[in-house]
Amino acid sequence: MNTMEQQIPHGPSNQGNAAAPRAGYQQLKQLWGHTRQIHPGNGWTIKGRPQTGSNPHHCSLTAPADHRTQALTIVTVAYHSQEPLEGLAADLIRQTQPPFQWLVVDNAPLSAPLRRKGSLAAPESDRLALLIVGGEEGAGFGEGCNRALDILERQGWTGWVWLLNPDASLPEPDLIERFSRLLANLPDRGLVGTAVWSPEGELEPSGGWITPGLAFRRRRIEPTHLGAARSTPLSLDWLSGCSLALRPTVHHPPARFDPGLPLYYEDMDLCLRLSAGDATCLWTSAVAIAHQRGSGSGGNRSRRVGLNTLSYWRFLQRHTPGWVRILRGLRLLATALARLPFQPQQSIAVLRGWLWALRQPLR
Repeated sequence: MNTMEQQIPHGPSNQGNAAAPRAGYQQLKQLWGHTRQIHPGNGWTIKGRPQTGSNPHHCSLTAPADHRTQALTIVTVAYHSQEPLEGLAADLIRQTQPPFQWLVVDNAPLSAPLRRKGSLAAPESDRLALLIVGGEEGAGFGEGCNRALDILERQGWTGWVWLLNPDASLPEPDLIERFSRLLANLPDRGLVGTAVWSPEGELEPSGGWITPGLAFRRRRIEPTHLGAARSTPLSLDWLSGCSLALRPTVHHPPARFDPGLPLYYEDMDLCLRLSAGDATCLWTSAVAIAHQRGSGSGGNRSRRVGLNTLSYWRFLQRHTPGWVRILRGLRLLATALARLPFQPQQSIAVLRGWLWALRQPLR
């Protein structure tokens, strides 16, 4: 496969998602044990894939007769993510079954545009069909995903899409091969999350259950769930967008994130909205990625805090009863005022985000 790159500008503006340096492999390998070898299956085909000297911007996709294919397209939303993306590219190149396509949305096309260097420009990348899409400067994770999903729908892609953070790493060379085989045996309308390990070897809470009351996110994935979820995926209420697979076009209307949640909570909201229909959220520990959180995201910290608060309160407006919002609102206000003398910029950003959500709630 040749490598493709295309810049597609314009779109609404929100805040970028976090990106951080990729985690190493060795610790996760020791935690996870041996790999399993599974042979790849049939996938999609590309018509008119550009060869050397041809137009690098032209390609069209043709679906096989059986849409329950083992082919997998990966979508990554990047924001100041050059270094972690090079690491992820190296992981994808060494996979026994590369993705059908890797679509990267660059949400920093002005401040830190992605460059063809490192693994993104290596000769081995000819195994990787890479499409870089120019997003809107500072747009959020959900906004970037929506842009990518719109492009895939116009291309005619109806298969599985794996939303994967730029700061993720794939510790096993047959990981995509195994994940594709697993997805082929799960419901088409399922949303599927994977185990996510931190660099310290801790299992991240990449999914959970919504419980009535003030602590609505208290029940989350824990190490005690690993054994049961290895053979049979667990049914959950929400999944993290860090590593989330779905078939957007089988939902009606096609699955999209709500851009009114610009920073965090958009993945939980998507799961809850789709589950209100006949979608199912599933979590498996048979597939595991590594993830480095909390660094390399760039951007203005106060702006991020404000947008995070905006998303948080809008999520509460849509998914929790009034008494929960009253109590959480009082706590948010008290905390912001108590920290105001010591962290004035962040406290003001919290209050601004909260007032913004109160004045312009989700519809």
